[in-house]
Amino acid sequence: MRAAAAPRSDLRVDDPVAVLADFAARLSWDDLPGEVRRHAADMLLDTLGVMIWGAQDTFLGAFRQKVLRGERGSVTIYGTADRADPATAALFNAATTTVTQIDEGHRRALGHPGIHIIPAALAIAEREEMSGRDLVTAIVAAYEVAVRIGRSMRPLKPGIHAHGHWAVVAAAVAGAKLLGGDAQMLAETIESAATLTLRPTTRTVNEGATAHHLGVGLGTQNAVQVAYAAAAGMTGSPGTLTGYLGPDSAVEFRPGLLVEGLTGDAMRFEILDSYFKFLPMCAHALTTIEAVDALRGRVPSADAVRSVRVRTYGLAAELSNPRPPARLAAKFSIPFGVAARLISDDRRLSSLHDRDLGDPALIDLMARVDVAADPDLDRLYPNARPSIVEVELADGTRLSERRDMPKGDAANPATADELFAKFLELASPALGQRQADELGRMALAIADVDSVADLAWAGAKHI
Repeated sequence: MRAAAAPRSDLRVDDPVAVLADFAARLSWDDLPGEVRRHAADMLLDTLGVMIWGAQDTFLGAFRQKVLRGERGSVTIYGTADRADPATAALFNAATTTVTQIDEGHRRALGHPGIHIIPAALAIAEREEMSGRDLVTAIVAAYEVAVRIGRSMRPLKPGIHAHGHWAVVAAAVAGAKLLGGDAQMLAETIESAATLTLRPTTRTVNEGATAHHLGVGLGTQNAVQVAYAAAAGMTGSPGTLTGYLGPDSAVEFRPGLLVEGLTGDAMRFEILDSYFKFLPMCAHALTTIEAVDALRGRVPSADAVRSVRVRTYGLAAELSNPRPPARLAAKFSIPFGVAARLISDDRRLSSLHDRDLGDPALIDLMARVDVAADPDLDRLYPNARPSIVEVELADGTRLSERRDMPKGDAANPATADELFAKFLELASPALGQRQADELGRMALAIADVDSVADLAWAGAKHI
C-alpha cells in the first residue's frame, strides 16, 4: 500500500508525539487509498446507526432534558430533535454508543477508537461547516493515531477501562485537524489531551452501571474542548503522553509502537483492521454466541439442554457472570448470551438487547453454562477470538461448534449489504425507513457531501 505524505526529514524519530502530530497534520484526502475511504465511510455509517439507536435510551433521554432544558445549540444530537454546543453534543452523541454494545472496535488496540473520534469530528465538522472529505480525512488521521496509542498501552492496568481513556487523545486530534491545526498545534493537542483523559473503572460494565456511558461521553466532550483550546493557543506539557499517560496506565508501556508504520516508505492503514459487530454484546463474547447460533438447529429446545461448556481465551473467559444484575452487565456475560440465544429463535438486535433478565427460564439456563479459559485458545488471541461451545442434551447427546473470528472482523468481513441492513435496523425505528435510508446513503457517499450539516439534518428528528 502506498504511503501517506512522507514525514519531515527534520523530525526526531525518537520523539513519538512529533511524528504522530506531523503525520496527522500532513495527511490529506488525496493520500487516502480508495479502500481506506470506503472503510471510513462504512465506519461512519455503522457509528451513526449505533448513535441513533442508543439515543432512544431512557436514561440518556432524561439526562439530555436535565442538561439542555430546551436550549438550542448549533450541533445535532443524532436520533433526536435536540441540539447543543459542540462539546455537549459530542458528549450525548458519544454516550449513546455504549448503550447497545454493538459499536466498532480494533482488536489489536483492545479498544473502540471510532466511538470517540466520530462524535467529536461530527460535532466540530458540523459547527464549522466542513465537507465530507474533511470529515473523513480527520477521522482516518485520528484513527491511525488512536490505534498506535492503544497498542502502545495494551493491556491497561487491571481495573482501568479503555472508554474515555487513550482514544480521547485521538478524538482531540480529529477536532484539531478539522480546525486547521499544523504539526505544532497537533502536538500541543496530544500532550494536552494526554493529561485530560478519564480513568474509568471496568466495574461499571460488570455491574451494569449507566455511568459507563459517560466514560465515552465525557471523554469525547473533553476532546472537543481540547481541540478548540489548542486552536486558541493552548500549550501542553512535553512528554505527557510518553512520560505520564502511557507509563501510568499500561502494564508495560511500549512507546516504540506509537510510530510503527509511520516513518517508513510504505504504510499500513490500521483503520482497515477495525471490526464491526452484529450482536449487541461485548466483542469477546461474539464467537461464543456465533457458535451457539450454529448449534441451535440441532437443539430440540432449551429445556433439552443439560449443560453448556464454553472454552475460550482468557479475556473472554472473564465474562462468566451467571446472574448479570442489569441490561448493560448482561452484554458482558457469556452465560446470558448463550442462554438467550438457546431460548429464542428471534435474531433481531432488539431481541437480545431487551431480554428480560428476570425470566425464570433464562435464569435457570444461565446457571447451566460453564465458562473456562483454555490455554491453547488463549495463545491464539489477539490474532483470533477462538471459542468452543459444547452442549450436552438430556439424552446424553453431545454437540460441539468452534468459531475463531466473528462476522465483521477484518479477517471475516461483512458485506456492504449486511452493514447497511444493520444500519437500517438500528436507525429506522427512530427516524423512519425513508429518512434512515437517506441518511445511510449519504454516509456511504460522504465524499460527495459539501457540508456535514446536511448529514446532520438527515440524522435528526424533525418535529
